[in-house]
Amino acid sequence: MNDYAKQQIAIQTSGDIESWIEELKVKYDDEKYYFDAEEARKFHKFISKLELDKGKKGQKISLLKFQFDICTSIICVKKRSDNLRRFRESHINIPRKNGKGFIISCIITYLYYCKNEFGSAILVTANTTKQASELFDTIKYMISKNDTLKKYVQIRDSRKIIEKKNMNSELQVISSDASNADSYAGLYCILDEVHEAKSGALYDKLRTGMGIWDEPLLITLTTASSGNDPHNLEMELYNYAKSIEKGETQNESFFYAIFEAEKNCDLLDEEQWFRANPALGNFRKYDDLADLAQKAKQLKTREAAFRRLYLNQHVALDGEGAINMNLWNNCLQDVQLEQYYDQPCWFGLDMSAVNDITAFVQVFYDIAQDKYVIYPHLFTPKNTIIERSERDKVRYDVYVDKGYITALDGDFINFEQLHGYIKKLNGLFTIEEIGFDRWGAIGIISALEKDFTVISMGQGGKTMAPAIADFENLLMEDRLIITNNPVLTWMAGNVVATDTNGVKYDKKKSKNKIDGIIAMLMGLSRAVANTNGIDFNENINDDYLSNLGW
Repeated sequence: MNDYAKQQIAIQTSGDIESWIEELKVKYDDEKYYFDAEEARKFHKFISKLELDKGKKGQKISLLKFQFDICTSIICVKKRSDNLRRFRESHINIPRKNGKGFIISCIITYLYYCKNEFGSAILVTANTTKQASELFDTIKYMISKNDTLKKYVQIRDSRKIIEKKNMNSELQVISSDASNADSYAGLYCILDEVHEAKSGALYDKLRTGMGIWDEPLLITLTTASSGNDPHNLEMELYNYAKSIEKGETQNESFFYAIFEAEKNCDLLDEEQWFRANPALGNFRKYDDLADLAQKAKQLKTREAAFRRLYLNQHVALDGEGAINMNLWNNCLQDVQLEQYYDQPCWFGLDMSAVNDITAFVQVFYDIAQDKYVIYPHLFTPKNTIIERSERDKVRYDVYVDKGYITALDGDFINFEQLHGYIKKLNGLFTIEEIGFDRWGAIGIISALEKDFTVISMGQGGKTMAPAIADFENLLMEDRLIITNNPVLTWMAGNVVATDTNGVKYDKKKSKNKIDGIIAMLMGLSRAVANTNGIDFNENINDDYLSNLGW
């Protein structure tokens, strides 16, 4: 352990409360807000009388600096106008084994006894009852081991409820089933492990249910998600916090504490370890993290897990993201189709279920740049957009308004309109071939084959493995130009690959829709098959250069 590490550990364990308070006053005091130093001292005194639920039995709580900073920032920053708390929502994003549950237990236990309101409820939930119960048990332990606190409550452990009858209030674990959350109006709500949330429905209902109180508080706890899904609740809250940090969004009632290492940092950089793990060297064991970092440095297969789990970076783990999104994002460009008028192109067609997304992805070969250009045409039934947006927690309606998806009339994919759209494209480009998935495409293919060359492509490993290999090689060689369509990028982040008789991108195991990626693979496969060994001199002529604007 070097001097830097020893210094960081000493900062966290100094116990110099007055110095910590002065730092927070400098940070928060202005014309609108102030840091209530008296309440911060009161909070510290209260917590110091409670026992830790882990470690040496009977040991009293001694807060580390980062724990004190988070707790008192949430509780003690107040508005000068009415002395009410500034922060109504808090997002804490930190790697495992840094005691995020302990921090929340300190906050909630204090608020339950010192800042409660008559008839209120404190709601604890997570993605599983087991996760929520672990947080409840920490709070229960703090209360049950203090004779003064214990006499004011009745603990019903089997039901995961703590009742405070003199205030007619309860602290309770509730189900993660959002359909049952409408009846709750929590004063304080804790939503744990939001990176695993299936949707944002529970978060939304808890947030809206707090509107009857003067000083509500919603706390979300998490570690980093893969970062591939922009609709993941952790990713949404992370991006929201970052937009506040950059000054792009204004919300003075939203507190966030995000502990993460810098992107692409050296795995052995100790400064980055402490950036992500403020408890390092205390209850987060230094030697253990150092050993894991060494293994991750030597074994590339462990790097992603180390970055995600210990540096809190948005990195997909094995099986989560088959497509390297860093390489994908490097290929994104704003493509103008007019640039490729009259040029040969190849398509992949992936028909969805009749009331979902159908993908028709266009691929050009740009000889001058020796790159393949990918342009998606995505379709969905107009009449069911709102219903499916709510079901999938994806704003298809917004994507339609912005032109990233085309809405077809009716409740189902309108084959006639889709066929007409494709025929119009043929008037602008030379459609060489259309590769299609046999499943669900019989109706429209029988019409398309009258005008186009259509190629049936199975979706098993035997057919798709070569297509995936072509795509991945081109991606690594930076020989793709991918149209900057956020729906297609979202689909790329959903992909999970399986290997059964050859690698394929598996629709059933992927996190959400990947129709556009399947269509892209088919179109790209046909384009590559027809452009290998192309005669550059023959194809780069005056007409071609003129179309490029040269």
